Amino acid sequence: MKKRGRQARGRRTRRTWAPVVDLSSVRAQKRRELAERRVRSALDENRAALARLFGTGLIFTQKGARAGRDLLSAHQSLLKAVFEHLDAQLARTAQLSARTGEFVAGRGRD
Repeated sequence: MKKRGRQARGRRTRRTWAPVVDLSSVRAQKRRELAERRVRSALDENRAALARLFGTGLIFTQKGARAGRDLLSAHQSLLKAVFEHLDAQLARTAQLSARTGEFVAGRGRD
């Protein structure tokens, strides 16, 4: 019995290395896709509600006009928020790209 134990300890096992996968980029992509779907869905719902108001003629009533204004305001606010965020991200990306370009060109080395 002792020989078996010694042989088992003395055996070397070969380990195969598994590649390390960084899932943060995949998670970020999923979050972006989910956000895009949610924004698109909200915008589509707003358009459909406005179309119903026009189709039924209720847009020409006091309550319908108020509902239409509220829908348009929400629609514009959502688009404004999305584009402000997008502009900020594009500016940040441009800044980082420029900094990286300077570093690669040798101007950023200390």
